[in-house]
Amino acid sequence: MLYRTITTAILVFALCFTTSTICGAETVIFEEDFEDVNLQDSIEEGVQAANVWSGTPPEGWKITNENPEDLGMPEWRTWAIVDLAWWTQTAGDQERSQFTSDQKDGKGIGNGAVSDPDEWDDWEVNGDPDALSDWNGHINTPSINIVGAAENSFILTFDSSWRPEDTQTAVVTVSFDGGNEEQILLFESSGTQTLVTIPTLEKKQEALNDLEQVNETLEIPINNPADAAEVIISFGVIDATNDWWWAVDNIKLISTEFVATDVEPRGKLAVKWAEIKALTREN
Repeated sequence: MLYRTITTAILVFALCFTTSTICGAETVIFEEDFEDVNLQDSIEEGVQAANVWSGTPPEGWKITNENPEDLGMPEWRTWAIVDLAWWTQTAGDQERSQFTSDQKDGKGIGNGAVSDPDEWDDWEVNGDPDALSDWNGHINTPSINIVGAAENSFILTFDSSWRPEDTQTAVVTVSFDGGNEEQILLFESSGTQTLVTIPTLEKKQEALNDLEQVNETLEIPINNPADAAEVIISFGVIDATNDWWWAVDNIKLISTEFVATDVEPRGKLAVKWAEIKALTREN
């Protein structure tokens, strides 16, 4: 594993803060599992259900709508936050359950973020979607405070379900302090294979077969610059037609080393972090 459990990391940090030395630890500074998103009823999908879908991401996140507003299945006109089990049912499974079923040791249990050009193309009320437009969309994190993180100390980890077809492409980028987007992950469909490029792991178009990536955890080192104050991470699907899907869940940004103690993690670690800082002040 590239990181310890959160509990171990917290204990290490508590010990580091009680001394005058600067020491490293692996700790989560940002995380999102989409479980707190308020889901709504489905719209046009054949499997109708209550509290299963939302076009509104968690607070601070941004979903871009880069496709014709009235084209294709309403639930899938861009990224959506969904009940992953319901998503599997709407699509007739097609191996999505490898990611969404606990009986199959799926990593995406509960809610997740999904782009599904395949389902998008199944609604032709306003024309044949993939004959009229490619599918493009991104979901972006909030601006994440990274003050105090050492240079080249980041690891992005998340659970992923990807199935390649046609021209469908997935990309993850990072932008520091409002600067240019830097690509850290690229999935390019090549028939029934995926060409995987991860620059920091020196992977350049490594070929993986269909269904090898429908239920995996990715851990991607990030070369973050020294003295950066914030980062935004973007997940995108581009150049898709009636292809397959990309679903992501359990996103974490981990730092392996800090040079300062003023980084404030967001999300579920905030309370524990405050307790640690209070403890170190008392000591």
